[in-house]
Amino acid sequence: MQDCIFSGHCMESRCDKSCPMFVQTTYLLERNGIQLNSNVFKSDPVQVNNTLKILDSSQGKLGVILDNNDTSARSDLITYCAICQHWNGSQLHCVVYHLKFSQYVEEIQRSWSNRGGESESLEYTKIWSKSAKVLIISGIDYVNFKNFQCQTLLELIQQRNSNPDNTTIIVSPPLSSLVGEGAFFSRLQDMMRKAVI
Repeated sequence: MQDCIFSGHCMESRCDKSCPMFVQTTYLLERNGIQLNSNVFKSDPVQVNNTLKILDSSQGKLGVILDNNDTSARSDLITYCAICQHWNGSQLHCVVYHLKFSQYVEEIQRSWSNRGGESESLEYTKIWSKSAKVLIISGIDYVNFKNFQCQTLLELIQQRNSNPDNTTIIVSPPLSSLVGEGAFFSRLQDMMRKAVI
């Protein structure tokens, strides 16, 4: 079968796409926007092993990964590796979630002018961001961190840190390249600086 990440190891000669491995991994890949033609499936084994070590070392806490090149590709690889580690027994719960923070903040701000309140998509994003066993946050390099943006990220980190089973990984460019101002921005930078892996 071509559209299963386990097709190279599967013993079934005729797949009906109902096995737990296929269903659970496909759900998590789709939820996180990873297509089967994604570059994560072509990653160098050394990169994959390093990413798995990062996931192990940051388990149950906040970790910050600094990337000078492509924070989006790096966060996709971390998300994929986290799915490989946590899919088993997930029972179609979003145990791994990749939050694109710049889009998330824009969606919150758009909801302020929406008479119907928050969209269903935003509500689910908030639920998955708070409840996922592993949360990967990217897209902070596209944010101008003023009070609202800083408070939103700090609040999310604080909520997740209250549960010792939660792992939160922020993929960021060098901290000096982040744009922002104010006391909350300084506090956010300090917190991230202490959590660099």
